[in-house]
Amino acid sequence: MIPFYGADDPDMFAIERRAMDASGRVIAALDDILPDGLVLDIGAGNGFTAERLTTQSRTVIAAEPAAGMVDPSRRLPWVRSVAQQLPFRGRTFDAVYATWAYFFPDFLDITPGLEEVKRVAAPGGKVVIVDNAGGDEFSAMAASPGHSDLETWHRLGFDTQIVETAFEFESLEEADTLLTLYFGDRAVPALRVGYRVLIATMDVT
Repeated sequence: MIPFYGADDPDMFAIERRAMDASGRVIAALDDILPDGLVLDIGAGNGFTAERLTTQSRTVIAAEPAAGMVDPSRRLPWVRSVAQQLPFRGRTFDAVYATWAYFFPDFLDITPGLEEVKRVAAPGGKVVIVDNAGGDEFSAMAASPGHSDLETWHRLGFDTQIVETAFEFESLEEADTLLTLYFGDRAVPALRVGYRVLIATMDVT
């Protein structure tokens, strides 16, 4: 399992959740893409996204490997699980999605997790992956590329779209706290930092 600061520093994670895509454009795009029915969120973190995508006609199961991330105050069905070993029967979910979790083609073999996702997704359902798109103010602070490669997703059979959004902070101190965590001395704090997000979608056959 990849170590993640959120379980040990909930205050920092709260800043990230509040600032990242503060306008809600990524959530809105996901809401448009995801069908009604039973949906699985892989790497759900504290359930921030799963809670917002749950509706009267859509139930989102939050799968999260780190016990410290699970927020029992959110009214969600929780499962402890990693993407490579999902504890569900095949063809269970109308859609499966992951937001900034596990699927990073630049430095991990995504094949085991992707095969599991396809196994548990029902025919006619959707697989949706959200990741950094690059080419923005946010990614420019990174010492090396840390974003998805469009060609990789297209080769894997995904359609892609880009959502233009931003990190929006309540103060420069807050911006400095989070961006320094991400980028160290390369961080350039600002109240608004432009951010491009990739959404890769596959229809399951």
